[in-house]
Amino acid sequence: MKTSEINNSLIGKKVRNIKAIKITVPNEQILKRLNSTPTFNRLSRLKLQVGENFENVNHVQFADMIRLYPLIGVNVEEVV
Repeated sequence: MKTSEINNSLIGKKVRNIKAIKITVPNEQILKRLNSTPTFNRLSRLKLQVGENFENVNHVQFADMIRLYPLIGVNVEEVV
């Protein structure tokens, strides 16, 4: 199967790799660091707040969050 045939077969199909996640920011100091660091700021589309934040993300965003957020003390969990 050629690449163009594969691309044409995917048109019209819903490909959903969406996860609901909970992002827990423990305090103001970490929140300030999240908002001021471009790498962390780009991870979430939400304006994060201290406490629990819920967001729907794709698998690439989820993988980046799982890898980077724990470095500064933010907890990320998948909501089932």
